[in-house]
Amino acid sequence: MRSPLQINTSKSTGILKKLIPKGSSVSSFFFYDGTVEVPLASSDRIVVAHTNKYPVFEFWKYMITQPKTLSSFADFLYERLTVPELYLLQDNWFSKEDGETRSALFYILNRCSESGYASCGNINKEKLTSSNIKTLKRLKIKNLYPFYDKVEDPIDGFKTATDTDFLLLPLGKYDHNFFDYGKSIGNDMVLIDHRKIRETVEQIDRKWVIVYMNHPAIFKLYKDKNITMIDKYGNKTNKKERCGEIIINNFVSI
Repeated sequence: MRSPLQINTSKSTGILKKLIPKGSSVSSFFFYDGTVEVPLASSDRIVVAHTNKYPVFEFWKYMITQPKTLSSFADFLYERLTVPELYLLQDNWFSKEDGETRSALFYILNRCSESGYASCGNINKEKLTSSNIKTLKRLKIKNLYPFYDKVEDPIDGFKTATDTDFLLLPLGKYDHNFFDYGKSIGNDMVLIDHRKIRETVEQIDRKWVIVYMNHPAIFKLYKDKNITMIDKYGNKTNKKERCGEIIINNFVSI
């Protein structure tokens, strides 16, 4: 099953399923679009998906428990909103009074934004259709449990999530984090300190898996860990020029 927010598939999913056996439980952090978490949960893994951004948690709560309501709200709003209005909503969608409207706007803006974030990016309304929205009501996502971490830094939750078998960090692009701390970010976005993550997982006595898009800095940062390169077909590769995604783990070489 694909995530309702997903545009492109993650090529790492097949290898992740080999690392994380069926029946396992997973604590995933930096949860956002569910590109990795939804396929894992849909294939008999229990995924507790952590986010410290309430609007992200709220969307997934409605997506899982009230998909028909969310679909109806999104369909109603999408037909009426113009592109200029969508640009304006990037700055204030999260301030709407009711959760259904906030979640519907989060979905619409996320799917229409070229950045993949609801709060920023060029808007292309053609990326989302009324048919896409109506399919939401038929989605049944099992074994996925969104969890709201009331912490400023999501890394603070790593050490306390001890009730699952694996720690999963699907971090995406190495430079997607807007690492300029003077820059304003949206209410659905997280600043990621990659070096702090590396230092923190080193102190955790449990199995962890990290997924990145290919970037030279990853090979330096995790040079002493198990690194698996994945090509555009989802297969392992030994050639960096063919590598699209990188999986790092601390417990087995595959």
